[in-house]
Amino acid sequence: MSELTATLPLSGPETLTSGRYPMLLFFDGECAFCNRWVSRLKDADVRRRIRFGAKQGKTFQQLAQAHPELANVESVVLVLRRPDGGEDFLVRSPAIRKVIAGLPEFRFFEIVLQICPTFLSDLGYRVFSKLRTLLFSRWSHCRVPIEQDRELYVE
Repeated sequence: MSELTATLPLSGPETLTSGRYPMLLFFDGECAFCNRWVSRLKDADVRRRIRFGAKQGKTFQQLAQAHPELANVESVVLVLRRPDGGEDFLVRSPAIRKVIAGLPEFRFFEIVLQICPTFLSDLGYRVFSKLRTLLFSRWSHCRVPIEQDRELYVE
């Protein structure tokens, strides 16, 4: 699957992003590592440009029905708003690269991903994806956001 996996039509009632929240990051809500990483990412994103959703949630399940190519991707899935209001999908390292861009806490990883060719960083991502459950375990439930962060999460 390439960096840009699909394109959604221009703005309308079906869009997942907005001018206020130009990124929507879907992650494995049962993965302990993923949940910790999303917490750090949420705290680092002081401009509040990213919303989050578990891949086990209703919103991602609807997206996966409309775009079956995303259903079994062992990766985060980023929905990115284009300047024209349409939306693109990014997965694996290109998604991570876009999400962490400009976040000082993740500057080292941003530089590494800029230097490393996509095929190598995607390979590293795939290997880590296979090992993350062994290394960090699974949660038996998806995260429940605290009240002050509720607008940052989709079902």
